[in-house]
Amino acid sequence: MKNNAKKMKDKNRTDESNIGNKDRKKTFDKKKYRLQKYSNKYKINRWEEKRKEFVLREYYKELKKDQQNSIGTSSNLSNTSKNETNKSRKGYAFFKAKQQYRQKQEEKKNMLGNTIRIRIEREEALKKYKEKKLQNFKVLSKKTKRGQPVMKGRIEMVLEKIQQMT
Repeated sequence: MKNNAKKMKDKNRTDESNIGNKDRKKTFDKKKYRLQKYSNKYKINRWEEKRKEFVLREYYKELKKDQQNSIGTSSNLSNTSKNETNKSRKGYAFFKAKQQYRQKQEEKKNMLGNTIRIRIEREEALKKYKEKKLQNFKVLSKKTKRGQPVMKGRIEMVLEKIQQMT
């Protein structure tokens, strides 16, 4: 009996506390924040939603223009020349966009070719450097029978450096 009374009091307290929680501000949801900030999937979904809205907006704009044009053309035949210029502008804009796309593709190809050429040149320069370093090491590491360094090669290297400077 006493336990049932305690349970009823506890229930009433939790109900009252839930009512108080409704009035409170929402707590910061760290998991949701991180998901929105760092999740690539979330960003892609948002981009897709915005893209759909944009496409729908453009579609409704076109419908509105078409309705206005159809009303205008039935009342005036002189507006047909304006419609033709609008269509040609749209065709020109498409052509221009297509041309810009091709130009960008060519620039990408050129940049790729340049990077490949630069990489090959760098590899060749590195190869030359390593060969020269190996030759210098061989000359400098020569020893006599008693373990003393051979001075002939060292003197020749110093002579070459002096000649290159002058």
